[in-house]
Amino acid sequence: MTRAGGRTRPSSSHSTTLRPEKHRYFTRSRLKRAVIFNDQDGRINLTSDEEHRHKTELLKPLDRGKALKVTHVNVQKEENGLRHHTFDYQVDNLVVRRGWPFTMSFDFDRDVDVNNDRITLQLAYGSRPQFTKGTLLRLDVHLKNKSKPSLGSNKFAANVYKVSGRHLSLTATTPPDAFVGPYALFLETRRRGDKSSKRRQKLKTGEVYILFNTWCEDDVVYVKDEEERREYVMNEHGRIWRGSALSNEGTPWYYGQFDRPVLEAAIFLMDSADVKYSARRGPIAFVRTLSAMTNSNDDDGVLVGRWTKTYPKGCTLPTDWTGSVKILNQFMSENKPVEFGQCWVFAGVITSLLRALGIPTRCVTNFSSAHDRDSSMTIDNHFDENNQPIKWMNDSVWNYHVWNESYFKRPDLPEGYDGWQAHDATPQEVSEGVMRCGPAPVKAVKLGHVYLNYDVPFVFSEVNGDKVMWKVSEDGDMEVVDIDTHAVGKYISTKAVGSNLRHDLTLEYKYPDGSKEEADVLKLVHQYSSRADNDIYNKPNEDVEFRIAMTPPIVGFGEKIMIEIHALNKSKVKCKIKGRVTLTSCYYTGVLDKDIKSLPFYETMLPKSEHSFRFDVSPHEYLNKLNLDACLMVNAIFNVEGTKQNFARSFSFSLLKPNLIIKVPKDIKVKEETSGSVQFTNSVGINLTSATIHLEGPCISSTREISKPIKPGESVKIHFKICPRRTGYCEINAKLTSDQLTDIDGSASFQIFKS
Repeated sequence: MTRAGGRTRPSSSHSTTLRPEKHRYFTRSRLKRAVIFNDQDGRINLTSDEEHRHKTELLKPLDRGKALKVTHVNVQKEENGLRHHTFDYQVDNLVVRRGWPFTMSFDFDRDVDVNNDRITLQLAYGSRPQFTKGTLLRLDVHLKNKSKPSLGSNKFAANVYKVSGRHLSLTATTPPDAFVGPYALFLETRRRGDKSSKRRQKLKTGEVYILFNTWCEDDVVYVKDEEERREYVMNEHGRIWRGSALSNEGTPWYYGQFDRPVLEAAIFLMDSADVKYSARRGPIAFVRTLSAMTNSNDDDGVLVGRWTKTYPKGCTLPTDWTGSVKILNQFMSENKPVEFGQCWVFAGVITSLLRALGIPTRCVTNFSSAHDRDSSMTIDNHFDENNQPIKWMNDSVWNYHVWNESYFKRPDLPEGYDGWQAHDATPQEVSEGVMRCGPAPVKAVKLGHVYLNYDVPFVFSEVNGDKVMWKVSEDGDMEVVDIDTHAVGKYISTKAVGSNLRHDLTLEYKYPDGSKEEADVLKLVHQYSSRADNDIYNKPNEDVEFRIAMTPPIVGFGEKIMIEIHALNKSKVKCKIKGRVTLTSCYYTGVLDKDIKSLPFYETMLPKSEHSFRFDVSPHEYLNKLNLDACLMVNAIFNVEGTKQNFARSFSFSLLKPNLIIKVPKDIKVKEETSGSVQFTNSVGINLTSATIHLEGPCISSTREISKPIKPGESVKIHFKICPRRTGYCEINAKLTSDQLTDIDGSASFQIFKS
């Protein structure tokens, strides 16, 4: 075939001799193993053994005028995962953290010409990525000068570290404020000076997930301490404190943030809420959106909250759950809200979702936690003229309430409010029209800066509101009989870093009770109260001093309850005391259930004298009136005749329950099946029927029903199998539920070794 200029073009499939000086589309590296040179005539001859294998490929002319075409891409998932602390994610996609470099390599259909080829790496975010919106990251790769970093839009950077023949390897670094979520990966190639040759290829690697980076100093979620990073981002196991201020313990919880489908669920929920892509750069949008989407009140979110006496038969009670992964699996597979959850379940799921995204997050428990319904920032309890509590009028003080904290900077607020931010997915009150709460800076809560975003007043009242006792007359008039300034916000707790012990956060939320700083904060906050014009704090002189306590303070299930009220007459005259103590079963939310026992007390006290009142309740008086929460509330109100002095106190407590015992072998190896057991001994003094044991961990998810009732003193044991998928620390959580009693917990932790 003859072209203009008189040059002869060889056939692409028949000619076996070529002149390399006239046909420069062959490169020496391409022919290195397939040809020999004949110095006499300058022709290239194929060797016989290679001719058979490479004849078709080598004789096809390579068109240097066309842009490079990607034939293979390697996102080096394992290597990048180890460097970015993302190796454990059970997703097929590459997962990296923003602000840190990650490596990729590409193979093309021909050798890379560093002088004439142009390559642009693109990461596209969202359904309509745009360069001007920051959702399309573009980076022109410098092929020729490997020592010079390529700088693209929005601090997107790359370094080429290898160009060899058809192969290119590079390191890309996304901005430390890049949008968080999945990106499509594109490579744009063209020839120098020829725009018409441009070729844009979507790489067949699946989307690349880019997460928050708590290790990167320029990321708003940066945490300085490595142990805290490991705890609040990487730890899959936790403890959520529950019970009461008098008796509490850490309930084991499996967060499983690396398990499928936790990360996918977090992104799905953000998409379902139609959150603008422009808002997905910082943690505030993720926290507020996921707090709303984790409950089902407004948007068919993950969990249905339920606080009732009875539940549908066959449903999963809130106390049945042992971790987040089962819940999210069910939600994603059935595409409808999961039944049922309560505060600690919502908090556990939020922890899983936010840790999966890379936001440092923990569960926080506030014992004696108030729920202020009217923005008064006080908690109101009411008694009738016979000193009986009026249940329907009361604000609630929960035995405990669990919310979350996440650690990040607050550029939306004045300086000084960075750090831990409180937020809550439990549907209690609306925030901007949606059931959610926070993020509220913990520092703002402590200082009483209730005018700041988000929902600081509500969180403040939970931990620092005063409990006001009102006497209600028959005609509806009310007067304050007592104010307890130390009733709420006790033993604020979270899991300690690096251990399963309790870490106290109380002084992070409030100044010490009775301190001058606390008084100053309360004075400031009262200005913003819905009751700011009412002066309810004028108290009469206290001639009689009262104290109330349980002896002992911790009562086991089926044990005797003993309460003592101590009175001291400090005056120089006789006085008459009239009072009543009532014990009621209640839910952990502070809602009263069944009256158990109520006794009146009368006493005439001499000047400068003391007297103690005893209130004892035997097991047979309360066992048949308990609900599944096994919580009780004491209400005591005393009047001093002849003065206006009143004393009113209420507190709740939980009965201590037995534990499950989990046993596993000492030597457990990865990907090898082994057995373990769970044992329970009934020490509560009643038959337990319809008992079920739930198991959850990174290597197991199982439910076992016990067919017959468990009698008092009887022991039952079940066996299970595990097959760990990776080495390192592991924990299995177990929970027993029954018709009479729930929330019997146990856990076992162990190391998994290489095979």
